[in-house]
Amino acid sequence: MPLSRIFLALFLALQSLHLGLSMELSLVIWLGAGVSIIAAFQFVHVERPTWGLSFVLMATGGFLGNQILADWAIEGSWVQNNGLGAGLVLSLLVYQLWLFAAAEKNNSNVALNRSAQTILVLGLLIMLLIAPPNSSIINILGIPIAWLTVAAMLLASLTLLADRCIDGLFSRLLLFTPLLLIVPALGVLLQLGQAPTITRLGDLFPKHNSYTPTGFAPRQQLRASAFLRPSNRAVMRVISDKQPNQYLVGNRLALLDEDLMWQPIERPLTALTISNAEALPNGELRYLMDNHQFSANNSIPQTLTVHSLARNNYIFMNPNTSHLTGRFDRLTKNAADVWAPIFDRGSEKRWKLESKGKSAPDVFLEENLQLPEFWDASLQEKSQSFIGSNTQQTVDNVLNHFISGVYSLETNFDPEQPFHDFYLNNKPAYCFWFATATTLALRANGIPARIVGGYVIHEKLSSDMWLVRQRDAHSWVEWQDASGYWHSIDPTPPSIASFFDGYQSNQLSLWYHRLAGQWQLLIERVLADEFTANLVRYSGLFILLFLFVREYRRLRGRREAIDSKAARWQKIWQRFLHSTNLPTNASWTASTYSENLPQEWPAAWVTAAKAFLADYNLQRFSDREEQALAEVEKSLEDCLQVISR
Repeated sequence: MPLSRIFLALFLALQSLHLGLSMELSLVIWLGAGVSIIAAFQFVHVERPTWGLSFVLMATGGFLGNQILADWAIEGSWVQNNGLGAGLVLSLLVYQLWLFAAAEKNNSNVALNRSAQTILVLGLLIMLLIAPPNSSIINILGIPIAWLTVAAMLLASLTLLADRCIDGLFSRLLLFTPLLLIVPALGVLLQLGQAPTITRLGDLFPKHNSYTPTGFAPRQQLRASAFLRPSNRAVMRVISDKQPNQYLVGNRLALLDEDLMWQPIERPLTALTISNAEALPNGELRYLMDNHQFSANNSIPQTLTVHSLARNNYIFMNPNTSHLTGRFDRLTKNAADVWAPIFDRGSEKRWKLESKGKSAPDVFLEENLQLPEFWDASLQEKSQSFIGSNTQQTVDNVLNHFISGVYSLETNFDPEQPFHDFYLNNKPAYCFWFATATTLALRANGIPARIVGGYVIHEKLSSDMWLVRQRDAHSWVEWQDASGYWHSIDPTPPSIASFFDGYQSNQLSLWYHRLAGQWQLLIERVLADEFTANLVRYSGLFILLFLFVREYRRLRGRREAIDSKAARWQKIWQRFLHSTNLPTNASWTASTYSENLPQEWPAAWVTAAKAFLADYNLQRFSDREEQALAEVEKSLEDCLQVISR
């Protein structure tokens, strides 16, 4: 067995270990390593996968990953949240093992064949793109090193060198010494480049531990920088038969510290379980939500469905949501009013929002009137200039003042007192600053207020579907009236529309999300019934397996036909040599035999043999293979009749 094949088998086994540990599936480790070692001996002839077989393999992997693998995965693993991506990655591993088992034997002193090169390229890409499991990271001089990745690179290099440099292989290994010395630096560079690379590839691969998505995400704090990295990455699709409420709330914060970071009020965790929900016939649970948002539109029922496209489990709701429905048996709310459900395994991250019924007043909290420590007389003086004849008039004065400003992501504030510079000098800014200033201005006039973070719905895909992207992250304000009800206002200037215009989605992206949304709706209708869902799943799997078996049998049959014809040609040749008592010389061609016929042969024998050899030489690689075989067999019979006389 060539040495390169041994190293390639070890490379595949190492890749299986990497994937198995990353996915927390030991079965992947044992099957991948076992098949790679057995395939190295090539006990059974395996056909090389065609493009058709490769497509069916990838489709089957994605189907099984989405329908089965996500349910088998360990709780909390990336496979559970991304069964489709895990299935595709495992399909690539199976494809490499298949190529390895079907590869032709490589001659020494020549370059690796195409199959081996493909295996190395795909394997290294997978190991570099998928973050190494924590158990495979060791510390060398305080620097974390992914030894599986380093070992894979070393084995790939040995595979390339093994056969051509076998005599001086170990001496050439010294050339890898500089590489091993700079491994710590390479590891750091890989970690720096991994996150942006995976961001470009989307959600196919799991995120690195240090990866942080751009745009707003609900959390315990909110700072200005959260809105400074706009991205076109889609986070939600919203479906409604009427124009939905413009805002989707992510969190609500009340305390502003010296560093201009909003913090939540300290309060206990809130949890809703199945005992607090109404069970619906379709298996979903409907939760009654605390609704303190007074709105003139509360009497008009509104229902919309939100599909999350993000990797987190955060729930975004309209300000006046009265009921929340979805496939989750537990909901938790932290101090920042961030709702996070525990979705059922394998279910879509989808929830339905209902806004109907009466709202209830909320309690008054001193924190919603608290001003930050940097608040001084100059800020108070300007705030009092907004006082109106009543609370509503004061709110309107504050709102009208800020919406007349200028929206801009490029700010130029005094670094020592940025809020003073913005508030007192009316400088251009973005939503965070307008919302912060409005909240504090209302508090300075005795009106409870808090800042809200979330998304704005404005990008329409179809008559009943909207798309929300990370660049739609926004902040606005809620103020509380004397009765305890909350009201939403948005002090950000209308010129924010120019910002959205600057991030217009390209037509291809709109088409994709429109089709993806319609496809998702179709799938949900089909899978609404459990019997129908299982029928579709197993039928789809059966069709994929049928296509795979049919294509492989066709490929195998073509190979057998080729081998059968090759055997017939070989039988004709051996019969000629045996009947004429000519020596077997593997290096001689038909022309060589024709030039070296025995001199003692009669002229008729020589003429007949040369006629057969000329005919054999002409027809051996003819496109008309069946007809060529018949003609050469007849030519052999004519030759043997002359020689046998």
